[in-house]
Amino acid sequence: MNILNPSRFKTFTGFTAMLFSVLLFSSCSSEEPAALNETAVNVQVATAQAQTSGSTQGFPGNVESNNQANLSTIVMGTVTEVPVSIGQNVKKGEVLARIKDDQIRAKKMQLEANMVQAKANLENTEKNLNRIQNLYEEESATSKELDDISTMYDIARANVEALEASMREVNEMLEYTVVRAPFDGIVSRKFVSAGDMAAPGHPLVAVSDPGTLKITANVPARWIGEISEGDSVTVSVSAAGIDAAGAVLTAVSNAGDPMSRQYAIEAQITDPEAASQLKTGMFAEIGIRVEGADALYIPTSALVQRGQLTGVYTLSDKNRTVLRWVRAGKTAGETVEILTGLTPGEQYIASMNQPLRQGQLVNIQ
Repeated sequence: MNILNPSRFKTFTGFTAMLFSVLLFSSCSSEEPAALNETAVNVQVATAQAQTSGSTQGFPGNVESNNQANLSTIVMGTVTEVPVSIGQNVKKGEVLARIKDDQIRAKKMQLEANMVQAKANLENTEKNLNRIQNLYEEESATSKELDDISTMYDIARANVEALEASMREVNEMLEYTVVRAPFDGIVSRKFVSAGDMAAPGHPLVAVSDPGTLKITANVPARWIGEISEGDSVTVSVSAAGIDAAGAVLTAVSNAGDPMSRQYAIEAQITDPEAASQLKTGMFAEIGIRVEGADALYIPTSALVQRGQLTGVYTLSDKNRTVLRWVRAGKTAGETVEILTGLTPGEQYIASMNQPLRQGQLVNIQ
Protein backbone atom coordinates (compact mmCIF):
# COMPACT_ATOMS: atom_id res chain seq x y z
CA MET A 1 0.00 0.00 0.00
CA ASN A 2 1.41 3.40 -1.02
CA ILE A 3 0.91 5.71 1.97
CA LEU A 4 2.42 8.85 0.32
CA ASN A 5 0.05 9.33 -2.53
CA PRO A 6 1.55 11.89 -4.96
CA SER A 7 -1.78 13.38 -5.88
CA ARG A 8 -2.81 13.90 -2.23
CA PHE A 9 0.58 15.43 -1.36
CA LYS A 10 0.27 17.96 -4.18
CA THR A 11 -3.25 18.87 -3.06
CA PHE A 12 -2.08 19.43 0.57
CA THR A 13 0.91 21.52 -0.55
CA GLY A 14 -1.26 23.75 -2.70
CA PHE A 15 -3.75 24.27 0.11
CA THR A 16 -0.96 25.24 2.52
CA ALA A 17 0.49 27.79 0.08
CA MET A 18 -2.92 29.33 -0.47
CA LEU A 19 -3.59 29.59 3.30
CA PHE A 20 -0.21 31.31 3.88
CA SER A 21 -0.98 33.80 1.10
CA VAL A 22 -4.37 34.64 2.64
CA LEU A 23 -2.85 35.19 6.08
CA LEU A 24 -0.06 37.36 4.68
CA PHE A 25 -2.53 39.48 2.73
CA SER A 26 -4.77 39.82 5.78
CA SER A 27 -1.85 40.91 7.94
CA CYS A 28 -0.69 43.51 5.46
CA SER A 29 -4.15 44.84 4.85
CA SER A 30 -4.77 45.22 8.64
CA GLU A 31 -1.51 47.20 9.33
CA GLU A 32 -1.82 49.61 6.45
CA PRO A 33 -5.04 51.33 7.59
CA ALA A 34 -3.61 51.70 11.16
CA ALA A 35 -0.54 53.55 9.86
CA LEU A 36 -2.67 55.77 7.66
CA ASN A 37 -5.16 56.57 10.45
CA GLU A 38 -2.60 57.29 13.30
CA THR A 39 -3.75 60.28 15.39
CA ALA A 40 -1.17 62.81 16.61
CA VAL A 41 -1.14 63.63 20.32
CA ASN A 42 -1.24 67.30 21.28
CA VAL A 43 1.81 68.38 23.30
CA GLN A 44 3.51 71.54 24.45
CA VAL A 45 7.19 71.93 23.72
CA ALA A 46 9.78 74.01 25.55
CA THR A 47 13.45 74.76 25.01
CA ALA A 48 15.91 73.79 27.72
CA GLN A 49 17.67 76.88 29.06
CA ALA A 50 20.45 77.21 31.61
CA GLN A 51 19.91 79.62 34.47
CA THR A 52 21.88 80.70 37.50
CA SER A 53 20.82 78.54 40.39
CA GLY A 54 20.35 79.81 43.91
CA SER A 55 19.94 78.06 47.20
CA THR A 56 19.18 78.97 50.78
CA GLN A 57 21.98 78.17 53.16
CA GLY A 58 21.09 77.72 56.83
CA PHE A 59 23.44 78.93 59.56
CA PRO A 60 22.75 77.79 63.15
CA GLY A 61 22.55 80.48 65.80
CA ASN A 62 20.91 81.61 69.02
CA VAL A 63 18.31 84.07 70.22
CA GLU A 64 20.03 86.72 72.32
CA SER A 65 19.13 90.01 73.89
CA ASN A 66 20.29 93.24 72.30
CA ASN A 67 21.03 94.44 75.83
CA GLN A 68 22.82 91.69 77.72
CA ALA A 69 25.45 91.89 80.47
CA ASN A 70 27.66 89.22 81.99
CA LEU A 71 28.35 90.70 85.42
CA SER A 72 31.66 90.06 87.13
CA THR A 73 33.76 91.63 89.89
CA ILE A 74 37.28 92.97 90.37
CA VAL A 75 37.70 91.49 93.85
CA MET A 76 38.53 87.96 94.91
CA GLY A 77 36.49 86.41 97.65
CA THR A 78 33.92 83.86 98.67
CA VAL A 79 30.40 84.26 97.29
CA THR A 80 28.10 84.58 100.29
CA GLU A 81 24.75 85.01 98.56
CA VAL A 82 23.08 84.77 95.13
CA PRO A 83 19.50 85.80 95.95
CA VAL A 84 18.09 85.40 92.41
CA SER A 85 17.11 82.51 90.15
CA ILE A 86 17.27 82.00 86.41
CA GLY A 87 14.34 83.62 84.64
CA GLN A 88 13.61 86.00 87.51
CA ASN A 89 12.66 89.57 86.65
CA VAL A 90 14.94 92.11 88.30
CA LYS A 91 14.96 95.90 88.55
CA LYS A 92 17.90 98.18 88.00
CA GLY A 93 20.03 98.29 91.19
CA GLU A 94 18.63 95.07 92.65
CA VAL A 95 21.21 92.86 94.40
CA LEU A 96 22.19 89.82 92.37
CA ALA A 97 25.17 88.50 94.35
CA ARG A 98 27.26 89.31 97.40
CA ILE A 99 30.93 88.55 98.08
CA LYS A 100 32.54 88.27 101.50
CA ASP A 101 33.95 91.70 102.43
CA ASP A 102 35.36 91.24 105.96
CA GLN A 103 38.97 91.96 104.99
CA ILE A 104 38.04 95.01 102.95
CA ARG A 105 35.96 96.45 105.80
CA ALA A 106 38.81 95.84 108.24
CA LYS A 107 41.12 97.74 105.92
CA LYS A 108 38.61 100.55 105.72
CA MET A 109 38.41 100.82 109.53
CA GLN A 110 42.21 101.02 109.71
CA LEU A 111 42.22 103.73 107.08
CA GLU A 112 39.58 105.67 108.95
CA ALA A 113 41.68 105.55 112.13
CA ASN A 114 44.77 106.68 110.24
CA MET A 115 42.70 109.40 108.61
CA VAL A 116 41.69 110.85 112.02
CA GLN A 117 45.32 110.95 113.10
CA ALA A 118 46.51 112.40 109.78
CA LYS A 119 43.88 115.13 109.75
CA ALA A 120 44.72 116.06 113.35
CA ASN A 121 48.39 116.25 112.44
CA LEU A 122 47.61 118.36 109.39
CA GLU A 123 45.45 120.71 111.44
CA ASN A 124 48.16 121.11 114.08
CA THR A 125 50.85 121.64 111.45
CA GLU A 126 48.74 124.24 109.71
CA LYS A 127 48.40 126.20 112.98
CA ASN A 128 52.17 126.10 113.49
CA LEU A 129 52.69 127.21 109.91
CA ASN A 130 50.41 130.22 110.40
CA ARG A 131 52.17 131.11 113.66
CA ILE A 132 55.68 130.89 112.16
CA GLN A 133 54.57 132.97 109.19
CA ASN A 134 53.35 135.73 111.50
CA LEU A 135 56.61 135.63 113.47
CA TYR A 136 58.64 135.70 110.30
CA GLU A 137 56.78 138.76 109.12
CA GLU A 138 57.63 140.39 112.49
CA GLU A 139 61.24 139.22 112.01
CA SER A 140 60.92 137.04 115.10
CA ALA A 141 61.47 133.76 113.19
CA THR A 142 64.14 132.75 110.76
CA SER A 143 63.62 131.67 107.17
CA LYS A 144 64.86 128.17 108.09
CA GLU A 145 62.12 127.81 110.69
CA LEU A 146 59.57 128.89 108.08
CA ASP A 147 60.96 126.43 105.51
CA ASP A 148 60.93 123.58 108.02
CA ILE A 149 57.30 124.12 109.05
CA SER A 150 56.25 124.56 105.43
CA THR A 151 57.82 121.18 104.60
CA MET A 152 56.11 119.54 107.54
CA TYR A 153 52.79 120.99 106.38
CA ASP A 154 53.26 119.68 102.82
CA ILE A 155 54.07 116.22 104.18
CA ALA A 156 51.01 116.23 106.46
CA ARG A 157 48.74 117.35 103.63
CA ALA A 158 50.18 114.72 101.23
CA ASN A 159 49.60 112.05 103.87
CA VAL A 160 45.94 113.04 104.17
CA GLU A 161 45.52 113.05 100.38
CA ALA A 162 47.08 109.56 100.12
CA LEU A 163 44.75 108.25 102.78
CA GLU A 164 41.76 109.79 101.01
CA ALA A 165 42.80 108.04 97.76
CA SER A 166 43.14 104.73 99.60
CA MET A 167 39.71 105.29 101.15
CA ARG A 168 38.16 105.86 97.73
CA GLU A 169 39.77 102.64 96.49
CA VAL A 170 38.47 100.68 99.47
CA ASN A 171 34.97 102.08 99.03
CA GLU A 172 35.07 101.09 95.36
CA MET A 173 36.21 97.59 96.30
CA LEU A 174 33.30 97.38 98.73
CA GLU A 175 30.91 98.33 95.93
CA TYR A 176 32.22 95.44 93.85
CA THR A 177 31.41 93.00 96.65
CA VAL A 178 27.74 93.65 95.87
CA VAL A 179 26.74 92.86 92.28
CA ARG A 180 23.65 94.78 91.18
CA ALA A 181 21.45 94.69 88.09
CA PRO A 182 22.59 97.38 85.60
CA PHE A 183 19.11 97.65 84.03
CA ASP A 184 15.62 96.17 84.21
CA GLY A 185 15.63 92.65 82.79
CA ILE A 186 15.68 88.97 83.58
CA VAL A 187 18.39 86.72 84.98
CA SER A 188 19.45 84.61 82.01
CA ARG A 189 22.33 82.68 83.65
CA LYS A 190 23.92 82.02 87.04
CA PHE A 191 27.57 81.08 86.98
CA VAL A 192 28.15 80.76 90.73
CA SER A 193 26.38 79.76 93.92
CA ALA A 194 26.93 80.59 97.58
CA GLY A 195 30.28 79.20 98.69
CA ASP A 196 31.99 79.49 95.30
CA MET A 197 35.11 81.61 94.89
CA ALA A 198 34.69 84.78 92.88
CA ALA A 199 37.70 85.84 90.80
CA PRO A 200 38.35 89.08 88.88
CA GLY A 201 36.92 88.95 85.37
CA HIS A 202 34.96 85.72 85.86
CA PRO A 203 31.19 86.20 85.27
CA LEU A 204 28.86 85.69 88.21
CA VAL A 205 25.38 86.40 86.83
CA ALA A 206 24.06 87.28 83.35
CA VAL A 207 21.15 89.69 82.90
CA SER A 208 19.36 90.35 79.61
CA ASP A 209 16.62 92.67 78.44
CA PRO A 210 13.86 90.57 76.82
CA GLY A 211 12.31 93.60 75.19
CA THR A 212 14.73 93.68 72.25
CA LEU A 213 15.97 90.34 70.91
CA LYS A 214 18.30 89.44 68.06
CA ILE A 215 19.37 86.26 66.31
CA THR A 216 23.11 85.70 66.13
CA ALA A 217 25.02 83.23 63.95
CA ASN A 218 28.42 82.65 62.36
CA VAL A 219 28.99 82.52 58.60
CA PRO A 220 32.00 80.79 56.97
CA ALA A 221 34.40 82.96 54.99
CA ARG A 222 33.23 81.46 51.66
CA TRP A 223 29.79 83.09 52.04
CA ILE A 224 30.60 86.37 53.78
CA GLY A 225 31.31 88.17 50.50
CA GLU A 226 27.74 87.58 49.32
CA ILE A 227 25.94 89.21 52.24
CA SER A 228 25.81 92.68 53.72
CA GLU A 229 23.96 94.62 56.37
CA GLY A 230 20.34 95.27 55.37
CA ASP A 231 19.91 92.07 53.31
CA SER A 232 16.64 90.19 53.63
CA VAL A 233 16.97 86.76 55.22
CA THR A 234 14.75 84.19 56.93
CA VAL A 235 14.78 83.01 60.52
CA SER A 236 13.51 79.69 61.83
CA VAL A 237 13.06 78.98 65.55
CA SER A 238 11.45 75.58 66.05
CA ALA A 239 10.93 76.08 69.79
CA ALA A 240 8.81 79.16 69.07
CA GLY A 241 6.99 77.61 66.08
CA ILE A 242 8.65 80.03 63.66
CA ASP A 243 9.49 78.66 60.20
CA ALA A 244 11.30 80.87 57.66
CA ALA A 245 9.98 84.16 59.05
CA GLY A 246 11.10 87.30 57.27
CA ALA A 247 14.08 89.05 58.85
CA VAL A 248 16.80 91.55 58.02
CA LEU A 249 20.52 91.47 58.71
CA THR A 250 21.33 94.19 61.24
CA ALA A 251 25.06 93.54 61.60
CA VAL A 252 27.78 91.78 59.59
CA SER A 253 31.24 91.58 61.13
CA ASN A 254 34.20 92.70 59.06
CA ALA A 255 36.64 90.75 61.22
CA GLY A 256 36.49 86.96 61.32
CA ASP A 257 37.63 84.57 63.99
CA PRO A 258 41.23 83.62 63.07
CA MET A 259 40.71 80.10 64.41
CA SER A 260 37.34 79.13 62.91
CA ARG A 261 37.48 81.47 59.88
CA GLN A 262 33.89 82.49 60.56
CA TYR A 263 32.22 85.90 60.74
CA ALA A 264 29.53 86.94 63.22
CA ILE A 265 26.18 88.18 61.89
CA GLU A 266 23.01 89.44 63.56
CA ALA A 267 19.41 89.53 62.34
CA GLN A 268 16.04 90.74 63.59
CA ILE A 269 12.62 89.36 62.68
CA THR A 270 10.48 91.98 60.96
CA ASP A 271 7.13 90.50 62.07
CA PRO A 272 6.36 91.81 65.60
CA GLU A 273 3.96 88.96 66.34
CA ALA A 274 6.58 86.33 65.47
CA ALA A 275 9.26 88.23 67.37
CA SER A 276 7.08 88.22 70.49
CA GLN A 277 7.34 84.41 70.60
CA LEU A 278 11.12 84.48 71.01
CA LYS A 279 12.95 83.88 74.25
CA THR A 280 16.64 84.30 74.95
CA GLY A 281 18.63 81.10 74.63
CA MET A 282 16.44 79.49 71.97
CA PHE A 283 18.19 77.69 69.11
CA ALA A 284 17.64 79.47 65.79
CA GLU A 285 18.69 79.26 62.17
CA ILE A 286 19.31 82.13 59.77
CA GLY A 287 18.58 81.28 56.13
CA ILE A 288 20.53 83.27 53.55
CA ARG A 289 19.96 83.08 49.81
CA VAL A 290 23.26 82.54 48.00
CA GLU A 291 23.94 82.32 44.28
CA GLY A 292 25.45 79.24 42.65
CA ALA A 293 26.61 78.09 39.21
CA ASP A 294 24.54 77.81 36.00
CA ALA A 295 22.15 74.86 36.01
CA LEU A 296 19.44 73.41 33.76
CA TYR A 297 15.92 73.36 35.23
CA ILE A 298 12.75 71.96 33.63
CA PRO A 299 9.21 71.45 34.98
CA THR A 300 8.75 68.31 37.05
CA SER A 301 5.68 67.53 34.90
CA ALA A 302 8.02 66.83 31.96
CA LEU A 303 9.67 63.87 33.69
CA VAL A 304 8.77 60.31 32.74
CA GLN A 305 9.34 57.46 35.20
CA ARG A 306 10.11 53.94 33.99
CA GLY A 307 10.87 51.91 37.07
CA GLN A 308 14.12 53.26 38.50
CA LEU A 309 14.86 55.29 35.37
CA THR A 310 13.92 58.90 34.72
CA GLY A 311 13.44 60.24 31.21
CA VAL A 312 12.30 63.22 29.17
CA TYR A 313 10.58 63.08 25.79
CA THR A 314 12.35 64.99 23.05
CA LEU A 315 11.39 65.29 19.35
CA SER A 316 12.72 63.75 16.16
CA ASP A 317 12.80 65.57 12.83
CA LYS A 318 9.40 64.02 11.96
CA ASN A 319 7.67 65.19 15.13
CA ARG A 320 7.89 61.81 16.78
CA THR A 321 8.78 61.26 20.41
CA VAL A 322 12.25 60.16 21.45
CA LEU A 323 12.61 59.11 25.09
CA ARG A 324 15.86 60.49 26.53
CA TRP A 325 17.15 59.10 29.83
CA VAL A 326 18.32 61.85 32.20
CA ARG A 327 19.74 62.21 35.71
CA ALA A 328 17.74 64.57 37.88
CA GLY A 329 19.15 66.68 40.70
CA LYS A 330 17.50 68.77 43.38
CA THR A 331 14.00 70.14 43.01
CA ALA A 332 13.07 73.79 43.47
CA GLY A 333 9.32 74.31 43.72
CA GLU A 334 7.75 72.90 40.54
CA THR A 335 11.06 72.59 38.69
CA VAL A 336 13.85 70.01 38.80
CA GLU A 337 17.52 70.30 37.96
CA ILE A 338 18.75 68.12 35.08
CA LEU A 339 22.35 67.05 35.62
CA THR A 340 22.90 64.92 32.50
CA GLY A 341 20.96 63.77 29.43
CA LEU A 342 19.69 67.15 28.25
CA THR A 343 21.65 70.17 27.10
CA PRO A 344 20.68 73.86 26.81
CA GLY A 345 18.98 74.67 23.51
CA GLU A 346 17.33 71.27 23.05
CA GLN A 347 13.56 71.01 22.77
CA TYR A 348 11.61 68.73 25.07
CA ILE A 349 7.95 67.96 25.65
CA ALA A 350 6.93 70.00 28.66
CA SER A 351 3.34 68.70 28.95
CA MET A 352 0.94 66.40 27.13
CA ASN A 353 -2.79 65.66 27.32
CA GLN A 354 -2.32 61.87 27.41
CA PRO A 355 0.47 59.34 28.03
CA LEU A 356 3.07 59.01 25.26
CA ARG A 357 5.10 56.12 23.90
CA GLN A 358 8.36 55.88 22.02
CA GLY A 359 7.92 57.02 18.40
CA GLN A 360 4.52 58.60 19.07
CA LEU A 361 3.43 61.15 16.47
CA VAL A 362 2.75 64.47 18.17
CA ASN A 363 1.16 67.76 17.30
CA ILE A 364 2.98 70.79 18.75
CA GLN A 365 0.60 73.39 20.14
